[in-house]
Amino acid sequence: MARSRPRSRPQARPRRLKPIHLQREGGVYRTDEIDQIFSLWREPYRLMLSCPWWGFLLLIAAGYLAINLLFAGLYLLDPAGIGGVPEGSVAGFSEAFFFSVQTLGTIGYGVLHPRSLTVHLLVTLQALVSLIFTAVTTGLVFARFSRSKAEILFSEIATVQPWNGVPCLTFRMANVHHNSLVEGHLNVFLGMDEYSTEGQRMRRVHTLKLVRNHAFHFRLMWTVMHLIDEHSPLAGLEIEELKARHGEILVSFHGIDETVRSPVFARMSYPASQLRPDETFEDIVLDQGDGDRTLDFSRFNL
Repeated sequence: MARSRPRSRPQARPRRLKPIHLQREGGVYRTDEIDQIFSLWREPYRLMLSCPWWGFLLLIAAGYLAINLLFAGLYLLDPAGIGGVPEGSVAGFSEAFFFSVQTLGTIGYGVLHPRSLTVHLLVTLQALVSLIFTAVTTGLVFARFSRSKAEILFSEIATVQPWNGVPCLTFRMANVHHNSLVEGHLNVFLGMDEYSTEGQRMRRVHTLKLVRNHAFHFRLMWTVMHLIDEHSPLAGLEIEELKARHGEILVSFHGIDETVRSPVFARMSYPASQLRPDETFEDIVLDQGDGDRTLDFSRFNL
């Protein structure tokens, strides 16, 4: 008995990755094409969450108008099937359009109504479209409102200043809106070009150990510190060498907004041009003399 040959699965169409232009900025290469709004048109969900509120409402209004225009054109395929128009006349574009609006919004004034099989079928289809459109719009609005409004601000520069006799990479973070953020975690990396013994170039990322990388409650400010000792990937590296190797400090923060139970993410990068060796941040904690203290955020970047 001959065995049947297994059917070969059709090969999936390979995804074509388009080239991305990299621009040199501050000694490192960056691209803004990935995060631009118009580049997200193939991912509607990301687009609707990324655009500002005025853009979101404009897109919803455009979709609402497009649906009504589409069904108005379909209703005009059988204009006599729309009842409620003056006797002796048939529905025109305005009647078809506002009949579509009433159907999509389930308004049901009762003046304009379907009276042919074709229009009844179109009304049934538009009622289904109305359910989907309302559900999707409601979900998008909820997703936008449920996101945390917390904003993390990073200092414009990072310094290399002494701490207990050891050089220390230092930068600052601030909770702009003073949201109650809990379980804050911070990861800092050094990214730079490295070459193998065969001369092949590769972008390597090294973890920088922090003096403190966790904050159980982050509400005001955080001074981030990495000791440049003999175990640090920055040990022995000068600023000019970092620039030549396109080095940069990469920062990633995540926490939870205690009020809305929503995750908060922030990231920052400091290319070698934004590193200030042998400089020190000014103290922003000022003593008032009566035991009270003030945080002077005007010195945040100084």
